[in-house]
Amino acid sequence: MRFVSFICLSFVILFFPLYAQTNNWSNGKTISKIVFNGLKNIQVSDLDGVTYPYIGTAYSNAVGEEILKSLFALGYFSDISAPSIEAASFDGTEITIRFTVVEYPAVSQILFVGNKSVTRSDLMSVILLKTNEIVNDMKLRIDEQAIRMKYLEKGFPSVQVRAEKKTNADSSDVVTFYITEGEKVVIGEIQFEGVTVVPVNTIKGLLSLKVKGWFFNDGAFQESKLLTDQRSILQYYRDRGYIDVEIVDVQRDIVKDEKSNNIMTLTFKIVEGKQYTFSGITFEGNQIFSTKQLSDLIRSKTGEIVNAQRLAEDFQRVSDLYLENWYINNNISQEEIRDIEQGTIGFKISIIEHGRAHIENIIIKGNKKTKTNVILREIPLEPGDIFSRTKVMNGLRNLYNLRYFSEILPDVQQGSADGLTDIVFTVEEQPTINLQFGLTFSGTTDPGDFPISALLELNDSNFLGHGNVFGGKLNLSTDTQDFAVEYTYNWIFGLPLSVSFDLNFQHANKQAAVDMAPPYFNGDEEYAYPDGFNSYTDYYNSGKIPPDEYLMKYNQWYISFGTSTGYRFITPFGNLGIGGGIRIGAILNEFDENLFRPFDTSLRNSRGMWTPANSIWSAIYLDQRDISYDPSSCYYGIQRFGLYGILNNEPEHYFVSDTKLEFFHTLFPPIKIGESYEFKMVFGIHTGFSFILPQPWRNEISIENANKLAINGMFNARGWNTEYSFKGLALWENWAEIRIPIVPGILSGDFFFDMAEVHDTPKSLFESWRSADTFSENLRFSYGFGIRFALPQLPLRLSLAKRFKIVNGKVELQRGGLFASTTDPAWMGMDLVLSFNLTSY
Repeated sequence: MRFVSFICLSFVILFFPLYAQTNNWSNGKTISKIVFNGLKNIQVSDLDGVTYPYIGTAYSNAVGEEILKSLFALGYFSDISAPSIEAASFDGTEITIRFTVVEYPAVSQILFVGNKSVTRSDLMSVILLKTNEIVNDMKLRIDEQAIRMKYLEKGFPSVQVRAEKKTNADSSDVVTFYITEGEKVVIGEIQFEGVTVVPVNTIKGLLSLKVKGWFFNDGAFQESKLLTDQRSILQYYRDRGYIDVEIVDVQRDIVKDEKSNNIMTLTFKIVEGKQYTFSGITFEGNQIFSTKQLSDLIRSKTGEIVNAQRLAEDFQRVSDLYLENWYINNNISQEEIRDIEQGTIGFKISIIEHGRAHIENIIIKGNKKTKTNVILREIPLEPGDIFSRTKVMNGLRNLYNLRYFSEILPDVQQGSADGLTDIVFTVEEQPTINLQFGLTFSGTTDPGDFPISALLELNDSNFLGHGNVFGGKLNLSTDTQDFAVEYTYNWIFGLPLSVSFDLNFQHANKQAAVDMAPPYFNGDEEYAYPDGFNSYTDYYNSGKIPPDEYLMKYNQWYISFGTSTGYRFITPFGNLGIGGGIRIGAILNEFDENLFRPFDTSLRNSRGMWTPANSIWSAIYLDQRDISYDPSSCYYGIQRFGLYGILNNEPEHYFVSDTKLEFFHTLFPPIKIGESYEFKMVFGIHTGFSFILPQPWRNEISIENANKLAINGMFNARGWNTEYSFKGLALWENWAEIRIPIVPGILSGDFFFDMAEVHDTPKSLFESWRSADTFSENLRFSYGFGIRFALPQLPLRLSLAKRFKIVNGKVELQRGGLFASTTDPAWMGMDLVLSFNLTSY
């Protein structure tokens, strides 16, 4: 089959010039589309990586030949006809290129023969090949190696794998992997010879290879792990001054036990050598940076025991100084100066300086759906710019924050001449369509309502590969029905300028307190209380929740259209963003005024008529987080202002200020455990202030009670959902967390401590801070642990929270809904909290 493909390609290339002569009219025309006839199993998107770079460029015979060769090189087609050229515009300036292709047979079945110790499902999970896909020799070789690696992990060092492809009568392919497992080898004992200055148990603790244990260690021997362990031992010695340490041999002795298992004894034979101290570093050839500037980068101290890792970091800082200042083509070498008698080692760093490197090309590879320009616009560099490592890393961070890619590999390569360099970004795309269907919290603002609703949400954050957002949401519950659609257009006019539009419809069945019996209140008096209470004190002590028989029901209809815009600046301190928006809407509240008199003034005055409900907001933020949705370092801060009620006839008029600050720090360098897992702990801390204030040109605040601030028990003071009825005009909320990735990028285990308080006014919040007693009396505390999904497509948290407050200077634990003891008052239980892991903007 490959021979036939080669003949077809040769035929097309030989006769392509003759064909092209009949299509000279198309030379110089703009390529508008590249389309295909004959595709069955291959998707058009699978070919975008070849075709997209040519869209919008001028056509020529050479370009047509390039596309043809690239399509053949994919290994998907046994035959491709010479392209036909069609006019794509009335003026004839644009053309469509059409290819007719014949696909190779698709795989109908994948078989494994000889696998006794590894299941089919395990093998299927490691190979790339899937049924209904087209196979080529490269895929088979890659999958053979993947199967070998799986067996090596299981301790089969002599495994052999061979893939064979056969074509059925129906022209489909059957791929069979023939496996000769060989014998499994497990480690029974690990010994050391020549170790005198380091405890043997310390060295054993460095090894990833382990002796076979009862439960957690299968003792499988892997050659790759052995090489890694040798490097770990050598590094440990060299970081303690034993620069000449050698592992002269690793002896493998294999015997069979009574069950005919192959048991290996590993013996590391080590020559430790002499311990050295550091005698300093000198520089020569440096003109751009002074010797003092370079010496200040050296953390190793003269007279200390030599630490190889610290020295490597010292040398890297010197190199990075040149890279950060765009000098990429310098030659920096180091010469060791050793005094064996004195036991000292120093270094001379020789630097040959060259001019700053310029970027010749920025190359993107691996993108199929995402358009190349969408990736390029996130990289703050262009061809012709001076190379900047910092800008490369900023571009890498921006690309990860798009959430389009599971992996991004940057590479710097030599350009076509000295002083020129190419930057290559190889990306691996991940799904960007988020489809959710199931049960979630309804979003109702009334604490007595049923909190569960059915949710259907479809959202594509990379719509058609152009980097825009399109989505819709339908939320249905017994008390709320909500439908919304949105579209966000990013990077207008080639600038990091975005514009969003959304349309929202909502109907809600709500309840409200009534004031139908004397004494009657307007509702805005400080001492006012609704029916069902004898005084404001009774009302406050009940949590401001009237008995059910004193609640009225009403319908609320809401429709709104919103638009917003934002711009992002790249600064040395992080991404600086500014934005704002406007929402135009109307609310209709319906109830029988002959039956009910609402306690809420704004609700009472707006019955039975569509009332405008408009708002304007603006925000500014500074973001230096590495990954916005799962950060491990740096800081974030945002200030947002909102003006609610623009027209005089609107029922609500108030001004909102939201301030949030966050800081994240990885507590220690990640500790590698096994082949792929790295254990780390990320500390995060957050504080936020929210205030509702009068509009500058109005003396009073007019606001529905439901729209006031509160502790909700989900996003602040986790577990304290009982506080939701206590509404106010000032909220201070805080959290501190320790985050431990369980499955990096997917699942994390979190420990948290929350603290929040709500006050009637901003003034009363600050006044409560004057003494320790008043400072703590309104605070609500909780601590606990849980799991958090780090996937943007599944932003959920599940936590167990323990609540407490401070009363008269003493900690007062609160009874939880889970694990509480009915007989032991000391065991108060905890609360289960299901919430959403929302990003900050």
